[in-house]
Amino acid sequence: MRISHFTITLIISAILTGLAQQPLQLGWLAWFSLVPFIFILNRIDSKKAYFKAGFIWGFVYYLTVIFWLAMNIGTTPLIGMISMLAAVLYCSLNIAVISLIMGFLKSYYSQRWFWLMPLVWTSVEYIRNMDVLTGGPWTSLANTQLDFHTLVQNAEISGIYGITFWIILLNVCIYNWIDRPYSKHLFSVVSIFIIPWITGLYLIPNPQTDFKNKIDIALIQPNIHLSQKWKPGAIRQNIESLLTLSKPEIEKSVDVVIWPESATPAYILQGNQYYLKWIQSELGNTKLLSGIPYYTGEKQSRQFFNSVVLVSSDSVSKIYNKLMLVPMAEHIPLSGYFPSLKELNFGQANFTHGDEYRLFNIQNTPFAAMICFESTFPSLSANFVKRGAQVLVYVVNDGWYESPPEPQQHAKQAVYRAIENRRPVLRCTNTGISMVISPSGNITKELPLNQSGVISAAIIPNNELTFYTRYGDVIAQLSTVISMCFILGVLIRKK
Repeated sequence: MRISHFTITLIISAILTGLAQQPLQLGWLAWFSLVPFIFILNRIDSKKAYFKAGFIWGFVYYLTVIFWLAMNIGTTPLIGMISMLAAVLYCSLNIAVISLIMGFLKSYYSQRWFWLMPLVWTSVEYIRNMDVLTGGPWTSLANTQLDFHTLVQNAEISGIYGITFWIILLNVCIYNWIDRPYSKHLFSVVSIFIIPWITGLYLIPNPQTDFKNKIDIALIQPNIHLSQKWKPGAIRQNIESLLTLSKPEIEKSVDVVIWPESATPAYILQGNQYYLKWIQSELGNTKLLSGIPYYTGEKQSRQFFNSVVLVSSDSVSKIYNKLMLVPMAEHIPLSGYFPSLKELNFGQANFTHGDEYRLFNIQNTPFAAMICFESTFPSLSANFVKRGAQVLVYVVNDGWYESPPEPQQHAKQAVYRAIENRRPVLRCTNTGISMVISPSGNITKELPLNQSGVISAAIIPNNELTFYTRYGDVIAQLSTVISMCFILGVLIRKK
């Protein structure tokens, strides 16, 4: 079957943009990779063609970015492949919607339609990210730019959607210059490119020097393979591995040791408390912040949670239950209404959503401890900070994926959370990648994938609120309002 030049152009554009998302330091590809897509949109004129162009681009892009979903070791290869293709097909509809909206606007603004593309793309991405079935902000174009430390400082003001807006605007400016090669259009390209680098330099915060308020922390990365972690009878061995790595830090009397998501593969707070007492006996003056499995209720109505607890030698804090669960991995959507859906095996755990923002007091400092997937949601971390969090912790188990690029894609998004809120970020994982991130977004310490080890660090809490923390995604919200005004304007004029 002969493939048209249009299709080949769309595929190349989507692959280049998808490669910008991978841990290959190719984020610069996103500065121009959408230009061919814009050229195609300018050459077509039917709803069917717009939908087809957007869907093809979206399918190739998402396949390039999240192909690793098929490599989940927690389910069968067949189910992994089916779930990956389902996710790619579903997410591709987002780009088809963008393409259809641009075609609709082009029918009225035939000469300058492409200048509306940054507004429309940012709006759809923002609305799309409210739907966790799409993976939330995981595939946001903004994530392509995390290799450029100065540029991403703008997230303190604009959040990730301001970075997405800039990427699309830069592509539009390049398209306009190629289509109309005048010097003023080249000046627009250069200006749009340079401005965020200048503002980024201005926004980089001064290094923290107030060490009188420092908190000594230790991140434990045990690198326990999932087959060992959930192996019957392996509970004692797994806890012993965690304690062995922790003991040198406990002997130094660090303020807090942090273990990863579901670090203890047993319900240590319920039933036989042997393991809890054992852990507490080893802590001394150090506190332990750990991911745990947890449940409430009697057997017939029991609810299971993915949780975090703060443990000291003589007490146990209240529990934080994960608010944002991974669809098709931690729960089946709508399974609360249709219990039979829980019988499907996609490798999911069928947890229950938490319903409370919980802060942990460590050295009189409020810590927020979120779990895995939650680190990808900007508004969730900002809500914790508005409630008083001065340090952000993410406990993670990326052991479902033993090789790149999933662990790298996941880890780098925590950099945005540090910049958006100007908080130190502590990312503690089972198999990697654990890291300490400064409020400026610098990764100051890191443990690589598939290695055990410990990160020791001193962090300085921060209680100042950034523009983003206070006002959230105003760039995306304004883009959405303006886009809707243009769409309504065209609808009214066509009547």
